[in-house]
Amino acid sequence: MDVTKEVVVMVTGSHLRPENMKECERTWIPKLRELGFNVLLSMGNLGVDNFGEITANDFKNYFSFPKEDIIEFRTFDSKQGLYDKSIKLPAMWVLNETNYKYYFRIDSDSFVHPHRFKKMLEENIRDYPDVDYMGCCHPNFGYNPHKLHRQFICRPMHFAAGCGYMVSRNAMKIALEKMKILQKIEFEADDWVLGRAMWENRVPVLHDSRIYFESKYKKIVDDYHNIGIPDISDPKSHLAIQHYMDGHMEETMKKLKL
Repeated sequence: MDVTKEVVVMVTGSHLRPENMKECERTWIPKLRELGFNVLLSMGNLGVDNFGEITANDFKNYFSFPKEDIIEFRTFDSKQGLYDKSIKLPAMWVLNETNYKYYFRIDSDSFVHPHRFKKMLEENIRDYPDVDYMGCCHPNFGYNPHKLHRQFICRPMHFAAGCGYMVSRNAMKIALEKMKILQKIEFEADDWVLGRAMWENRVPVLHDSRIYFESKYKKIVDDYHNIGIPDISDPKSHLAIQHYMDGHMEETMKKLKL
């Protein structure tokens, strides 16, 4: 099994805040590409100002490639476009235009350890060949984040955090049919909208502690074990993806000697 041929990776970014994307491109994205992954930058369109300006023909032409490694979706480039450019339109593109079995969405302020990332995918797809939905479950269960932990979870209000999640073709089909926006703020919360469609349709998330939604640079949950936040730059760490790393990716690369 060659996971690099089965998984397409998209890093959600913005023309309005290009520094995050540039930092990813200077650090871990080239390393993932060296391993064979197709890594695309998923952007909105600065020409989209409001929904009223989008025509039926625009929806037929919902994506373009201004550059080989940038896919630009016809939606807001701001936070209002997160739902579209993170899950809805990428899922349409993967299903309609490619043969990839999985789509992996990564936030542009997440750092990825390329070798641990590849190993995580290989192990999970091998051990759980029917996995449809994978990520770091939020809310936090209080597991020790320093230890590798995998568990299927299907509960209301629990979903894979947007720092990095993966969906199969089956999950993407369910998502496109069942996802719904109930409040305007949900256009900025793709992980929540996707997660709701998953738990309502009995699709469990495979929680993998190698993906973590906080770092020492931004703490968001209680330290249940009083042992601190794991750091992806630790050579002994198992973390494959860590969130809130913008501004610290190059120093992380140096610590890891990547």
